[in-house]
Amino acid sequence: MLDDTYGNDKLSPRARMSLLRSGLIQRIRLLRKFSGTYVGYSVACAIVWAIILAAVWSQAGDATRHTFTVFFGGWAIGWLSASIGRVVYPPPKTRRPAA
Repeated sequence: MLDDTYGNDKLSPRARMSLLRSGLIQRIRLLRKFSGTYVGYSVACAIVWAIILAAVWSQAGDATRHTFTVFFGGWAIGWLSASIGRVVYPPPKTRRPAA
């Protein structure tokens, strides 16, 4: 990726590490923006499920694949219903103390 950006010019190891570090810092800031949110939770769960299903799909037999697919389907239905609930039913308003 760095070679595509800077053409045929050779980058020094120090410049290369600096560019990699700055890109990593930007990615971490982006992740922190969404950490602790429902969107962050959803993205993290999708990544974890993708890794799990890819590993199971490539290594396990048919019965195990079926079991994990059923578990994933149950999780997806639960996530979908929770997402709908978050949209349809807003959080309760804070109560004011009685004056």
